[in-house]
Amino acid sequence: MKYLVTGSAGFIGYHLVKSLLNDDKNFVFAIDKKKLNLKHKNLKTITKNINNIKKFPDVDIVFHLAAFNGTKYFYSKPLNVIDQNILSTLKLVQHYKNKRLIKFIIAGSSEAYAGAQIIKKNKGILHNEEEPIIFQDIKNPRWSYSTSKFMSEIITINSGMPYLILRYFNVYGPRQKDHFIPEFINRIKRGKYELYGFKNKRSFIYIDDAIKATIKASNIKKKNEIINIGSDIESKIIDVARLIMKIFKINPKKLKLFPAPKGSVLNRRPDINKLRMIVGKTNFLSLEEGIRLLLKKK
Repeated sequence: MKYLVTGSAGFIGYHLVKSLLNDDKNFVFAIDKKKLNLKHKNLKTITKNINNIKKFPDVDIVFHLAAFNGTKYFYSKPLNVIDQNILSTLKLVQHYKNKRLIKFIIAGSSEAYAGAQIIKKNKGILHNEEEPIIFQDIKNPRWSYSTSKFMSEIITINSGMPYLILRYFNVYGPRQKDHFIPEFINRIKRGKYELYGFKNKRSFIYIDDAIKATIKASNIKKKNEIINIGSDIESKIIDVARLIMKIFKINPKKLKLFPAPKGSVLNRRPDINKLRMIVGKTNFLSLEEGIRLLLKKK
């Protein structure tokens, strides 16, 4: 099977490429504007911005994971986020819409559910793939990411290609940057015990579990699906912080608590019934097991 993986030097993309290459029958074309430090006889890397590529390879399946991500950028560079996320999707779709793809797979985002959560007054609801997508307070630059990712979903759905949309919920693990767990670990290593969004709750999934679920989802025969990728076990952010400090043998009483940025929802937990129909029983790593494994690999 021939695959194209965009965003291959990014967090999820890197681990996906490595996993696909475990099967010698697979050949992977990996695109990223950053250099991918992987070598394999069945791997061809293309170190370019998607928008600057004139010709894409002929493949069976496309995994479009490239995105301008990182919460701090939603606020500091919102137009760049919108520009890169939408234009890269359009470029790929315009090329592959007339090709005989088995499937065009795109990474959506759990941020798409945030508006509905706010409307429902942050009640601890399970987000399923069929619920309405709502964008609240569009003047808030935070929505630059979720709106551009959702627009990429719309582009994909209307492309005429067989597609699969995977909405990831708080994946964590080695190589991740610009998200809560790695940022908090880096802060406490510097002796800064600041916790932002301490009232929030999130459902975390370790990268290895997310990749296994991704590959199994990509192999389903059914086409034109939207699937949540995540765990439905919800954790309080303050408890996650205390767990990390416990592992580092730091007194959690040293924590300095700060509110989350405007637009950050209190709860985010996926309905994974559709995912379970694909992967079967979800024996995901516990959060403590995952964090300890992450720290061991750093």
